[in-house]
Amino acid sequence: MKRKIVLIGAALLLTVAAPLGAQQADAGEALTLPSCIDYALTHNASLQKDRLGLESAAESRREVVGSLLPQLNASGAFTRNIQKTTIAMPNFMNSMLPAAMQDPNAPKYMAVAMGMDLSANWGVSLTQQVLNFSLFTAVDIAKKAETMAEMGAAMDEDDVIAQTATLYYNAQVLAYGLDAFDESLDLMDRTLNMMTVNRDNGIVRQVDVDRITVARMNLVTEKQAMQQALDVQKSLLKLQMGFPMTDDITLTAVDLDALESLLMEESLSGFDVTVQPAFQMLRQQQSMLQLQRKAAVAEVLPSLTLTANYSQNYMGDHFYGETYHHFPVSMVSLNMRMPLFTGMSKKAKIRKAGIEMEKSAEDERMLVQSLTMGYGNAMRQMMQNRATIESQKRNRKLAEDVLAVTESNYQEGISPLSDVLNATTSLIQAQMNYVNALGNSMKAYIDLKKADGSIGEMKNEE
Repeated sequence: MKRKIVLIGAALLLTVAAPLGAQQADAGEALTLPSCIDYALTHNASLQKDRLGLESAAESRREVVGSLLPQLNASGAFTRNIQKTTIAMPNFMNSMLPAAMQDPNAPKYMAVAMGMDLSANWGVSLTQQVLNFSLFTAVDIAKKAETMAEMGAAMDEDDVIAQTATLYYNAQVLAYGLDAFDESLDLMDRTLNMMTVNRDNGIVRQVDVDRITVARMNLVTEKQAMQQALDVQKSLLKLQMGFPMTDDITLTAVDLDALESLLMEESLSGFDVTVQPAFQMLRQQQSMLQLQRKAAVAEVLPSLTLTANYSQNYMGDHFYGETYHHFPVSMVSLNMRMPLFTGMSKKAKIRKAGIEMEKSAEDERMLVQSLTMGYGNAMRQMMQNRATIESQKRNRKLAEDVLAVTESNYQEGISPLSDVLNATTSLIQAQMNYVNALGNSMKAYIDLKKADGSIGEMKNEE
């Protein structure tokens, strides 16, 4: 009976292996992984910038498309000539008179003031691109740039999902360990109190009390370190989500059975390099390079522009009376521009664009190899972690069996208390190793989902 009292200390291990209840909420409703991901996709600062970038790309496309539409401008002016322009010209007035009336002393030249006191005009002009291959290609480039911006935003979303899920699962595992520490410490405190009473009564030795005290202090130290790690993970998660840093965030308790079931599923997505976002982005970049070469070729092609003008002009010393005049002016023109010699610069630009396309083809071959290797590594890591989980489960079961046998032997006086404490420590370590294996496996699972292009499915995983 006396030894059974001492065994209460060993029973604290059972609290670690027991299923966890609902995690205590810091404040508000506990967040699931899909809700965290959904919040992050809405409030993440990088994604907010991506949305602004998409709007900017759309406006850039509209700007280029607008250049193809008719350009209509209006103009107007009013002038008051304070000092009119004066020019000198031959004195033809004197020479036009009859010979008898001509003044032989008249100056050879005379000064004449030009223009009238007042003038005004207004008009409109219309310009329309009829044939401009450079501008047509610029529209295609703007559309392609908008598509690439959308793809870049989608790739950033995948990164946010992966990072949010990693931080979420890390925090869950740490919270699991903290709950285990709390329950173990509560039971250890009760055990220590009873053992202290039994020591005072001479039932147990002081060394046995000291062992429990040391074990408790070790647990407190580990708990403090884990609490700090959990706080850091939650802060990183809030930063990733765009969650207010001053607000508490509460996560749902980890469901070990559900996680293990998810990790052990055989129906993992296969690998198709053509659906990888990085590969699709490279293909878009190659299309952009083709358009840029097309734009370089277009610079040596002719262009046609239609121009039309209409205006009304008014002039006179006053805007009434016999000196007042007004008349319209209108014109339509078709202008052609064709480069004839550009110092070979355009030819060099076209060849440079072709070289960039060849470089992109090499980039594609390297990217295919890199993505294939990344998927293979992620798959091997996933398989290894699956095996580790199975191994840690067996190790935990073996540690439970060892503790049960050690307890029985201690009750029968065969094993000392140190064996019971060692078996207890081993079982605690085995349990934590199992949880760590799950955490590592979740990271491998996320890496694999990202490698095979199915990371977006995690938005719907509970």
